[in-house]
Amino acid sequence: MSKRISFLIVTWNSWRDLKRCVESILPNLEFDDELVVIDNGSSDDTVEKIEQSFGERVRLHCNEVNLGLPPAVNQGVAQTLGDYIMLLDVDTEIQSDAPALLFEYMQQHPEAALIAPRILTPEGKDEGTARNLPSVMSGLFGRQSALTRLLPNNPFSRHYMALAQRSNSEPFLVEQVSAACMFFRRELIEQAGPWDETYRCYWVDTDWCARLRQLGKKVYCVPQAHVTHFENNRAGKKKSAWRIWHFHTGAFRLYRKYYTWGWFDLRIPLVGILLLSRALVMLLFNHFLSDKGENPSNKQPRSA
Repeated sequence: MSKRISFLIVTWNSWRDLKRCVESILPNLEFDDELVVIDNGSSDDTVEKIEQSFGERVRLHCNEVNLGLPPAVNQGVAQTLGDYIMLLDVDTEIQSDAPALLFEYMQQHPEAALIAPRILTPEGKDEGTARNLPSVMSGLFGRQSALTRLLPNNPFSRHYMALAQRSNSEPFLVEQVSAACMFFRRELIEQAGPWDETYRCYWVDTDWCARLRQLGKKVYCVPQAHVTHFENNRAGKKKSAWRIWHFHTGAFRLYRKYYTWGWFDLRIPLVGILLLSRALVMLLFNHFLSDKGENPSNKQPRSA
């Protein structure tokens, strides 16, 4: 039987985050909604706690091993029954009226292919995940880069972060939104295809948004709806080498796929060297950061 909204979460060794996320969703479930959780091979007691705490209110699927984020999302979408899908990172908490606001906007705006709420930090600040697609300069002027924090009004950051629209209270057009929260019609998967499973985690949501742009699809941020993101990959936190490696390999894959003329493009090795150098600098800098805030049992990020 078809559902109205399918809420979809992928989790891995993240019971504390998952509990908070699920508890924020359950009061907002209508009788024809569903909540689907894909456990990606957790080695702790996440599965047992889900079953004990939520029972049949959560439809749970368990993978034997960690497949990575893109295969688990594709797997989850295939199992959902909703006409609309609300994909959430496990470390998010939804504002009570967010699903209703997103559902209403998408019903009233058939031109909107993919929408997202305003994503907030736990301190209530805009996380800056609704923005334009990256350019080569985004390596220096990215969302979490030191140059963007020091010079937030520089033209590269202003364009990439869509700062001109950041204060809008009305929905605004962007080129990409984060997998921390995505809301879309089921038919979009059929039109644009599933997530690219050659990514491990980082940049796969950007890849999907770039594909939508190639197809002429429109992406919007609906700032009246709010979701709080307790991001494990926040600036200033110590990051595992695993995170740093997959961030940069994902960025290289995205660049090669959308910004070059193929493998024989002479810019590819240069960009590869620059990204490798950036990764090594981050690893060195990261060595001196405090371990505070890093969860050693939860090294897999959910989004870029």
